[in-house]
Amino acid sequence: MTNITGSEANLSSDKLLRIIEYMAANHLPMRLKDIADNLNFSQPTVVRYLRTLCEQGYAYHDEHTGYYAMTWKICRLGSSLQSNLVLRSMAGSLLADFANQYNLGALLAVERDGRLVYLDLVGAPHGSVDTMLRIGKDAPMHSTASGKILLSSMTANRINQILEQDGLARLTSQTITSREALLQELEVIRQQGYALDNEECEPGHRCVSVPLYDYTGTVAAAISAFDSAERLTDDCILTAALPGLRKLAAKISFRMGCSVYP
Repeated sequence: MTNITGSEANLSSDKLLRIIEYMAANHLPMRLKDIADNLNFSQPTVVRYLRTLCEQGYAYHDEHTGYYAMTWKICRLGSSLQSNLVLRSMAGSLLADFANQYNLGALLAVERDGRLVYLDLVGAPHGSVDTMLRIGKDAPMHSTASGKILLSSMTANRINQILEQDGLARLTSQTITSREALLQELEVIRQQGYALDNEECEPGHRCVSVPLYDYTGTVAAAISAFDSAERLTDDCILTAALPGLRKLAAKISFRMGCSVYP
C-alpha cells in the first residue's frame, strides 16, 4: 500500500480546488483538454479528479458532447454556511479577543426586515457599561453605528423602503431625525469606511462600526466597538478602537470568503 505524505496530500487538495474554482468561474461545460491546458495539468491528472467529482455528484460528464461541468450540488455547501448561526460562530471568539485586548465592548450585527439585529455581543471587561444591547434584540438602523454602516452599502431604493417602514424616531437628543442629514452622513460613511453612534441610540453610550464583506465583496454584516461616551473618546476611537476593528473585520471577512479586505 502506497503512503501519501502530507505534502503530496496538500498538492492533491490544491489541484482539486483549482479545478473546482476554474470550472465554477467559467459557468459553461468545458472540454477535458481545455481544463487541463488552462490549469497546466496533464489530462490524466484532470480526468482522475473529474471522475471523483462526478462520482460524488459535484460534476457531470455529458456523454454526447464529452464536456464536463459542475452540478448545483456544491451550492448546498454554500447555503449551509450562509446562516446567522454560522456567522456568529465564525466571529464569536474573535469578538471576545478584541474586547479583552482593547477593554471595550464588541458586537456583531446584521439587517433583518429593515431592522438591525444583534447576533453576538461581548461586554467590556471593565464591566461598567450598563447597556440595553442584547443578543437577538433589534434596533432602528438610523440611530446605530452598525445600522448606518449597513444602510450606507444599500441602494437608494432599499434605503427609502427602510426609512418609510421605520421612520426616523428620536431616541435621544442626538438622534438624526432628518432624512437629508442621514443621507449626508451615509455619504460620509461610504468615503471614510466607518460609522459612529454618538449617543444617538442610548444616552451616555458611543459606538464605532465597520463593515464585514462576504465572498462576493458585498457588505453582509457589521461589527462595532462600544463603551461609555466618557471612555470611548474621539482619540480612543481613532488610535485604538478603529484600527483594531479594521484588523478584526479583515479576519472575519476572510472567514466569510473575502480574501482581500477593502
